[in-house]
Amino acid sequence: MRVHRLDPIQNARTNMVLSQLKPNGVIDRTILNILNNVPRENFIPVNSFSIAYADAPIFYDIPGRYIFAPQTLGLFLQNLNLATNDKVLVVGGNYGYTATVLFELVCQVFVTEPQPTFLSKCREKLKKHNTVIEPRQLNLGLPEHGPYQAIIVEVGLKEIPTAISDQLVNNGRIAICLANGESKLSKGCVFQKNLENLNLVVTFETNMPLCPDIEELEKFNF
Repeated sequence: MRVHRLDPIQNARTNMVLSQLKPNGVIDRTILNILNNVPRENFIPVNSFSIAYADAPIFYDIPGRYIFAPQTLGLFLQNLNLATNDKVLVVGGNYGYTATVLFELVCQVFVTEPQPTFLSKCREKLKKHNTVIEPRQLNLGLPEHGPYQAIIVEVGLKEIPTAISDQLVNNGRIAICLANGESKLSKGCVFQKNLENLNLVVTFETNMPLCPDIEELEKFNF
């Protein structure tokens, strides 16, 4: 990957790949190339443009709602072992960045987003893609289009909602940021479904804040 000195935004994107993703174990070339090409700055609030490629989650102005830090998303994608045409559910679509990356990975993408403004933004950003986007509470998933080979939950939670994990195929994987002890932050986790059980595949430190209890978060939706 070349640094584009005359294009500061592309330069920032390439530096994100070289200084954040690769040193932290994201080595899949397809994932790296896609993250180097998708304009992350187009999927965040205007007042956060200056930190679009920072090594941190970006706040979406509603309690508990953030976009993943770049390396968190990269590690999730790498450990989900996605294949072409896999059905993937994104819980908490925000402005559609994760869904766009999944579309570039040639997945069938389904998105739930309860917050009306986010839902509108997500539909606007993904209007050229064949993506199903539905208003749905964050703990419900989208069972009518399941089961899914993979699920990405883009909010930090205390535990995995059973209704969501039930929508995985057997051997399917779910990526989620879960409570890290008593900390207000979470750890990145990927689980694989084995019949009725979820087995931890990988865990790593992340700076994704926990959202309020889902019941509290829903007060900011609809």
